[in-house]
Amino acid sequence: VYHYPLGPVAERALDGIFKALAEGVEPAPGEVEVGTRRLRVPLEAGGVARFSFDDLCAQPLGPADYLELGRRYHSIVLDAVPLLTPDKRNEARRFMTLIDALYESKVMLFLAAADSAPDLYPSGDGAFEFQRTVSRLMEMQSKDWLEACRERNIDELQASLETFSLTSDLN
Repeated sequence: VYHYPLGPVAERALDGIFKALAEGVEPAPGEVEVGTRRLRVPLEAGGVARFSFDDLCAQPLGPADYLELGRRYHSIVLDAVPLLTPDKRNEARRFMTLIDALYESKVMLFLAAADSAPDLYPSGDGAFEFQRTVSRLMEMQSKDWLEACRERNIDELQASLETFSLTSDLN
């Protein structure tokens, strides 16, 4: 779900989404281990993590970091996505990589941005390639997408429960 423009309305919306997805679990800071490094998670609770744009895109992070987030969390709440200008091309590239990883991992993404997805990165290195990211952001808001994310979560839950299946050796 994509909220814009940035401001108190978008912030309240993300606060409500995070609280609902946390399902009563008290939010706390966390860490995700990626190889030999640790990625700081400002807030996590009940399978959802909350980050600012700078936490994920203004740091030297890459696909392995984003894919690990996709494995660890069913939902990501991302705040303060700025207008991406030519001087933020590195951040824009990381944002594109982040969206690709979350898309491939079928992670529900809730974000607040400075402008609509098509107007977020209007010019600069990679602006043309950013159109694929726009397409993915639009798809990630669809009912079909949210259903695919729910199915991923159900499949993971069933797989984890199979470990605890009761067996009988009485046969």
